Amino acid sequence: MKAEELIYLLSPEARGLLSGEALKDCSGHSCAQVFFDAPAGLYIKTDEAGALEEEARLGWLFYQRGLGPKPLRYESGERDILMSRQARGLPLTKCLKEPEALCAMLAESLKKLHALPPAGFPLSSRLKRYRESAAGDFEGGYYDESVLMQRYPIKDKAEAWRIMQREGGMLEADCLIHGDACLPNILQQAGHFSAFIDLAMAGAGDRHIDLYWALWSLAYNLKTEAYGDLF
Repeated sequence: MKAEELIYLLSPEARGLLSGEALKDCSGHSCAQVFFDAPAGLYIKTDEAGALEEEARLGWLFYQRGLGPKPLRYESGERDILMSRQARGLPLTKCLKEPEALCAMLAESLKKLHALPPAGFPLSSRLKRYRESAAGDFEGGYYDESVLMQRYPIKDKAEAWRIMQREGGMLEADCLIHGDACLPNILQQAGHFSAFIDLAMAGAGDRHIDLYWALWSLAYNLKTEAYGDLF
């Protein structure tokens, strides 16, 4: 979708929040598209109808607890549209030249999040997906070798399935998690945590889910697993 097409879908109230300058497409790897209005200091995320409803709710819950940027509007029609204020700080991917400091900021961020009770939050969609996979069947299960790390060797899909059947029930919804705790989704300012963004998989969950994806993201971005133990 082009920026002009997105603007056409906005309500008059939503258009009134825009600066009138050109929107920058800063979409990532997900199916959603994200545009940035720099002069207005806001992000506009769009996806298929209904896809952003839960993320809009989670955005308000995180904002109320000082964990994320302020959501401005959620509109659902031909497509879902979620408008949010620009969060303070820079993503942890901007700190790769100082891996020790990076690990400290990542740990600080997740400790702060995992210390919070999940009361009032929905179950994390990430945890839901894992539980549904464990309750499904082997043939229909999704297996992706690209997210495996050397420190946790799994040789094939059959072994992964056996582990999931044996130990999948250990995952609990006992704290608040991000669900996709990768470096681009965690912001810092002056060396300390400032905000979480991209909250579609957040909610009540098991901290080990965040810890795995944080370790994976460190290894992916630093091109080494050498800092996993430090984290």
